[in-house]
Amino acid sequence: MNKIIAAAAAALCAVSLTACSGGNEPAPETSGVYTEISVSEEPASDAETEASAAESETEAEAEKSAVSCADIAAAVISSVELPSMAEVGADRVAMYLDLEVPEGCDFSMYICGSGGFADEVFVINAADMDIEAVKSAAEKRIESRIKDFEGYNPDEVDKLNDYFTKEKDGYFMYAVTCDNSVCESIFDEYVK
Repeated sequence: MNKIIAAAAAALCAVSLTACSGGNEPAPETSGVYTEISVSEEPASDAETEASAAESETEAEAEKSAVSCADIAAAVISSVELPSMAEVGADRVAMYLDLEVPEGCDFSMYICGSGGFADEVFVINAADMDIEAVKSAAEKRIESRIKDFEGYNPDEVDKLNDYFTKEKDGYFMYAVTCDNSVCESIFDEYVK
């Protein structure tokens, strides 16, 4: 009787193995690499949807904050005819503008290297600053430059009187160039 039970058990195992292997096809070999698949059958909750939307907004803000003042200034300098321009570092800004730029603040300033022309470009991300103080410093700079050039090079006074200035989303720019429309289009292109 034990032989009959053993034979029946063996036959049952054979039928089970055949059913699992999909018929007569051999079972696929594995190389020890397993892939875990997780399937969520529940729809996302309102909180998860809101979190995803907030994450997308944060990414958009990060993209926006990725606007570099140096890139804006460089675009102006390469697009507008300017005399030799010299970059003004953070340690020298106070020599030109009545403004203290906080450490780590993103800004870019260029002036005419020879001093013979009034051209200059100043761009700052003033989101953490008093924007009125920044505007006031720019206006004082322009007034001072007008006085400098009145008797020296009157043609430059026209550029100074018609200087470009714009503020948007914490960014501020002023530029003294011969082409304010190009300055404005560049600013608008970078600060959207």
